[in-house]
Amino acid sequence: MQTTELFIGPLIERNGGYCYQTFTLRDGLRTSFRYRRVEEARYDRRALIAESAANPRYAVRECETLAEFEEIVAKARTAAGDCASAPK
Repeated sequence: MQTTELFIGPLIERNGGYCYQTFTLRDGLRTSFRYRRVEEARYDRRALIAESAANPRYAVRECETLAEFEEIVAKARTAAGDCASAPK
């Protein structure tokens, strides 16, 4: 069974609400539902982390800052591009 790396970004404020982003190579960058209250977004993010961590198919990496999240997403995309162009 192959493990999928799941990166989960921090809560961010956008358009008068709160959300977070996730990234996997298969699904790309995704943004959560926009919540009006930060507590609701925080609860949803924690539930996703707990559910994904319990699934052996995922290797979960929680990011504390947006800069950290953007950096590891860029590295994952670069590494995937390197693997795709490597000779077989």
